[in-house]
Amino acid sequence: MDAGKFQLVTEADVVLSNCGRFVPPVGSVVYIPHAFLLQAVLGVGANNVFYIEVTGDTTWCWRSISIALSGNAPAVYAQVLKPDGHFLFNGLMDLTQVAGFGSNRFLLTRELEVPPGSKIQLTLDDHYPAAAAVQPVSFLAEGAYAYYLKNGRRSSVQQEASQMERITGTVNQNLMAPCWMSGNGPKTPHGFRDEQFTYGNGVSNVATVTLGGNLAAKCSIQIDNSEDFEVRRFLFDVTKDAGVTGGTFTGRIRNGSGYAFTDDYIDLPRYLGSSYWAKDWHLKRGDQILFDLVLVDGAGAGNMSIEVFAEGVKRRRAA
Repeated sequence: MDAGKFQLVTEADVVLSNCGRFVPPVGSVVYIPHAFLLQAVLGVGANNVFYIEVTGDTTWCWRSISIALSGNAPAVYAQVLKPDGHFLFNGLMDLTQVAGFGSNRFLLTRELEVPPGSKIQLTLDDHYPAAAAVQPVSFLAEGAYAYYLKNGRRSSVQQEASQMERITGTVNQNLMAPCWMSGNGPKTPHGFRDEQFTYGNGVSNVATVTLGGNLAAKCSIQIDNSEDFEVRRFLFDVTKDAGVTGGTFTGRIRNGSGYAFTDDYIDLPRYLGSSYWAKDWHLKRGDQILFDLVLVDGAGAGNMSIEVFAEGVKRRRAA
């Protein structure tokens, strides 16, 4: 092909999808990587809102987040409001559960197309139990500008380098990452669309026990009645009073119909916390995730709490 015949433009001829939405033709987009950085220092007991303005002359595709925490010890809650008006997390989440960079950065299930001039809202909260230090936070929103080819030969998505086999085609070259992170499946069924979501309302998903008393507790996560949910990993946040010197939460997970996700009690934060699965756990709308918990090897005096989150995608019928 003659490279001189190509021209990058910010808009291209579009076609209509099955829903009548204007979409660019397949294979006509060139992606140029670009990221937006926000650095903030959060005071003790502070709650601040920060904004990242998306600049440029074309649509920016948001794909992942890298987060670095350097507080001693890191203790920050956060909530991210996407430019489309949807929250990335259902409520304030402990950032240590999702912080990371490189192969451990937080990947969006599907890239989000962000028009120039849009803003990403980041709420940071330091009302963390026993927090006594300022909290520096680095938040990097990663993605790429989308430019369209004019007068160029179109290729199919399957021929693009980013869609090759997992060994060469993963965004972060993590060979152990689940296949859906690279867009190679399990794919969204035809006629449906997925929306990334994290369940955890800060009330029913929290269990607290007191050393010297009853060490068994329960908590739950209620799935919305509007759409099914595909669980892809659990996140756990364990806190304890200053007088507690030891203790481990073991638990068993099941859903409302009685299906046992774990057949016995295990150390949930150690063996399941933050770990992605190769296969989604499908939960029907209106279902519940139930956690039966027992504290073992407790030492000292005071309370210990565990907060659970379910991360995955809401699956609903496309328009």
